[in-house]
Amino acid sequence: MRRAIEQSCNPYFIKLGQKAGAQALLGMAQALGFGQETVLAEGIIARQGTLPSLEELSSPHELANFSFGQGKLTATPVQVAAMVSAVANGGLAVSPKLVLGSTTDGSTLEPQQQTAPVRVFSERTAQILREDMIGVVEQGSATMAKPQQGGAGGKTASAQTGILDEDGEEVVHAWFAGFFPAQQPRYAAVVLIEGGEYGGQVASPIFRQIVDRYGPLEPEV
Repeated sequence: MRRAIEQSCNPYFIKLGQKAGAQALLGMAQALGFGQETVLAEGIIARQGTLPSLEELSSPHELANFSFGQGKLTATPVQVAAMVSAVANGGLAVSPKLVLGSTTDGSTLEPQQQTAPVRVFSERTAQILREDMIGVVEQGSATMAKPQQGGAGGKTASAQTGILDEDGEEVVHAWFAGFFPAQQPRYAAVVLIEGGEYGGQVASPIFRQIVDRYGPLEPEV
């Protein structure tokens, strides 16, 4: 599996999805927050995206597409970041928040209520995925994402949209989603370039720029 992740081999994941079955794939996607709104702060809600139904996944071609993240699946960068953070966090999913807290006097911070982490897969599974995603950056499809220090792990994607541009060419979005540093990760970041086509060549270098600039910084709070 590591080689398939490193080289973004869709046929491998189609076979894996067929072996796991539609119900298992859909259940994991739902557990990770796909197909659901994300409440980032009071009055700030990220869109829910879409998931295929179990009935739709009874179609072999729908299941094949879903197995490598396409078909009727649509997702926001926030949802993808939450998924990556679950991998980095040992299999515990947390709900992303934009606001740390609020203040009425300018000095006392009232923390925003946080949701408790939820285990979505085992620590062992998370460890395997982290190692595989580090391999993507070290010798796989995203070597251009490798930061100057600390290392990183991640995954590229080139997402077909089914939409044609003015020249009749399909619009393909470039993605890179990753965590850093590679060991004991603390941050997750997602880069989406609409119409960028190639995650490894277009989105990955931007991730590296983010890590090189902000990765060494310690949080203030």
